[in-house]
Amino acid sequence: MLPALTCESLTCVRPQWNESGLAQVRDVTASFPPGTLTGFHGPGGCGKGLLLNILGLLEPPDSGRIRIQEHPALGLPAEEARQLRNEAFGFLFDQPCLLPSFSVAENVAMPLFRICGGDAQTARLRTLEVLDFCGIAQHECTLVGRLDPADQRRACLARALVHRPGILIAISPRGAARLIPLLRLAAHQTGLCVLWAGERNELAPHADRLIEMRDGRITEDIPTNA
Repeated sequence: MLPALTCESLTCVRPQWNESGLAQVRDVTASFPPGTLTGFHGPGGCGKGLLLNILGLLEPPDSGRIRIQEHPALGLPAEEARQLRNEAFGFLFDQPCLLPSFSVAENVAMPLFRICGGDAQTARLRTLEVLDFCGIAQHECTLVGRLDPADQRRACLARALVHRPGILIAISPRGAARLIPLLRLAAHQTGLCVLWAGERNELAPHADRLIEMRDGRITEDIPTNA
């Protein structure tokens, strides 16, 4: 079985990365099979967030290679790169980025129309399916702004899964640790490849694999008994 995602010799140095100052990735090589949840952890500034931004094609590396299955993913024309990122990946970020005046179903269905096209009935059925999986089917018609923070996180997860990406990247999503077991279930049931950057104590009970980073390098890469 082909890995969902591989990287070779990734290197990237960003002197000012968001508000955290220096961030770096140094000569990282790894592969990530489908159907697994890999947790990345390490001290602040270790490079795990930058690495996942690079793997998700949100940030270009200074050097190195990334492949999605057998296909090179770097150096593509801008439109091809955007299409590949939208189709292959789902994302969970620190902020929910939902539209509060739209219903839960409307927010979740947006990637289906933006990425996949298709008819409204098919989109509705898929939206209801993923809302049910995430445990918020009862909020289908609720305005997102009226949800509590926990259910907003579930709506974000539903939106990230709705277009059936092969890879889901979670970059230290605040207050979302309760979603880790659900994503592990999604990985094992559907073959989704999940990469989650967060706290070791939250990831260890559920991750199939734990990767520790320090100073931009992988210092430990171990399977778990989760």
